[in-house]
Amino acid sequence: MSDPSEVALLRDSLTREASNDAYAIAQQIFKGPQPDVSRVSNEQLDERYRQAFASDDRQYLGQEATRDPAQFLAAMQRLGVSMPPGQELQPEAPLPKSAKANVPVPKPPESALQQLYPSPQAVPAAQPVAPMVLPTPAPAPVQPSPLAPMPAPPLPPAA
Repeated sequence: MSDPSEVALLRDSLTREASNDAYAIAQQIFKGPQPDVSRVSNEQLDERYRQAFASDDRQYLGQEATRDPAQFLAAMQRLGVSMPPGQELQPEAPLPKSAKANVPVPKPPESALQQLYPSPQAVPAAQPVAPMVLPTPAPAPVQPSPLAPMPAPPLPPAA
């Protein structure tokens, strides 16, 4: 299978099969609106938030504000709800912008540029190091195995 045309044919065949399978599987999975997802009108949403404010359901309102902040703030404006004075939200700091590709590289510090030797010839040659010879340890004495068979006890003298 070293022929490039065979590789291309196999790649295209697999891509086509995966694409067709993905479409068929998506049709089975996403048949329609899911039971936990539904579209509601702004009036219905505003009424639900109004009920949550009336019943002081702070947990639900907090979850909704976290789930979709833009939708929540728009509903709050329609309902005329605002933060109490002195408790306004502070805008978050903007995220850092992406790095530019052609930024100049900073120069190294002066201490990194100092030469230790005036010329390459002044660098001392590496000295050979004698190999280290370790003493050979004495062989360990042979111990009988604890699982070795024990000699049979002597038989008593015959009478």
